[in-house]
Amino acid sequence: MDALKDSCQSGRQKGFVLLMALVIMVIITLSAVAMITSLRGGISASGNIAFRQAATRAADVAVDSAFRWVQTQMAVATGLNSDIAAAATPRYYATMFGANSGCKKDGVGDAFTPQQYRFSDTVTGADGFPCAALVAGNPAGYTLYYVVHRMANTAGSACPAAGCLAPPVTAAAGSSAGCSMDPTSASFCGASTTTNTLVYYRITIKVVGPRQNNRYIQAFVY
Repeated sequence: MDALKDSCQSGRQKGFVLLMALVIMVIITLSAVAMITSLRGGISASGNIAFRQAATRAADVAVDSAFRWVQTQMAVATGLNSDIAAAATPRYYATMFGANSGCKKDGVGDAFTPQQYRFSDTVTGADGFPCAALVAGNPAGYTLYYVVHRMANTAGSACPAAGCLAPPVTAAAGSSAGCSMDPTSASFCGASTTTNTLVYYRITIKVVGPRQNNRYIQAFVY
C-alpha cells in the first residue's frame, strides 16, 4: 500500500513539473516575440530618422537650383510678377497658394498643398506644361522635384502692391539715429527710411528616396 501511494505522489509531482515547464516555455516565447518586435520597431524608427536627415541634405541641391533660377528672373523687370509655365522652365506661381488645376490630384486650382500636388516633370497641367522641375545631378538614390511660389496675395503686379510677404526690415537712408530697435514697430526708423523691396519666395521640394520613400521639404528665400 505504501509503495502504491509513493507511486501516485511521484506521478503527480512529475505532472506538476511538466506543467511548470510548459508555463515557463510560454513565458520565454512571449518574451522573445516582444523583444524581436521592439528591436524591429527601433530599427524602423532609426531608418526613418536616417531617411529624413538624408532627404533634408539632398533637398539642399534643389534649394540651390531653385534659388539660382529666382535670382536670374529677378534681373528681368517683371520676371516674377506672373505665373511662369514653359518647357524646360521651373513651374512658378506668383501667389502663395497658386496651383494649376491639372497639377492637383483633386483638380482644385489655386489651392496648393504639397500632398495634393503632382510633383512630376512628365505630368502636365491644364496648360500642357510640366507640373514641377526635375533637378539635374540628383544625389545618388534620390530624385528631386520642386515648384516655386512668390509669397504674395495677387499676381500680375510687383511687390509690395501685390500684397507680398517680406522680411520685416527697413534700412535707414543715411543715418540710423532715432531708429527703433523694436521689430514689431510700424517702422524701424523715422521719416528718413527706404522701402523694403525684398520678397519671400517659397521652394517646395519633393524628395523621392530609396524604396519610394517620399518627403516634402519647404525652404524660404529672398
